[in-house]
Amino acid sequence: MKPKKEKRGQFIIIAVLLAAIMIVSIGAIMHTAVTYYKHEPWEEYSTLIGDIEINTRRLLELSLANYTNSVIGEEDETILDTNIEKWQNDLTKIYPGSGIVLNCLSSSLQTNIRNPRATADFKLYITEIGLSGYEFSLTTSLSLAVTGATNSTSTDYTITAVVISESGNPVPKLNKNNFMINDAPVTSVHPSLDESNDLVYNINYQGTFPAKVEVWDQRGIRAEDSIFSLTP
Repeated sequence: MKPKKEKRGQFIIIAVLLAAIMIVSIGAIMHTAVTYYKHEPWEEYSTLIGDIEINTRRLLELSLANYTNSVIGEEDETILDTNIEKWQNDLTKIYPGSGIVLNCLSSSLQTNIRNPRATADFKLYITEIGLSGYEFSLTTSLSLAVTGATNSTSTDYTITAVVISESGNPVPKLNKNNFMINDAPVTSVHPSLDESNDLVYNINYQGTFPAKVEVWDQRGIRAEDSIFSLTP
């Protein structure tokens, strides 16, 4: 009788081990399936949504750059709305079958040449994944403020200017190729910190005074300001 009990005990142990192996295997398979079918596609769609936002922002930047570089008197204030409409149509062609719809809720192009600004609000739909009404807002701008002017001779001047982006922070890494004064190239540009530790640009040029100062940032957006009196 004893050998039979030992065999029965061995059989029970083997059965328990097999059941444990099956449970672990099924758990691993289920985890793999859930990870593949749930997480990976959402990561892809998250990247897609991010790409749409980035390219839409670039659209605003290009629209503002084109507008601020237009010939005076020929600026087309509808350029932003026109480009947005084209982008909405292009999205359906770039991602066919995804059911992507980008609705523009509002848009604005502020034409103050000292602080040109483009803003727009959007609502995004992607029917393939059931995304409905994802909203995001975009703003792009450039601000130029001339804060002072001095002269060392009757033709040598130094202009101090502050250049700010839509983030509210000074625009870094500008050089003499980013500026013009009175429609002429400048001699040199030297960045420095003012009393508040904010970045300013000291722009040296030879020519006449008063001065019309123009700046172009790395995106090609242009802003303009003028100064009519020298700093005491």
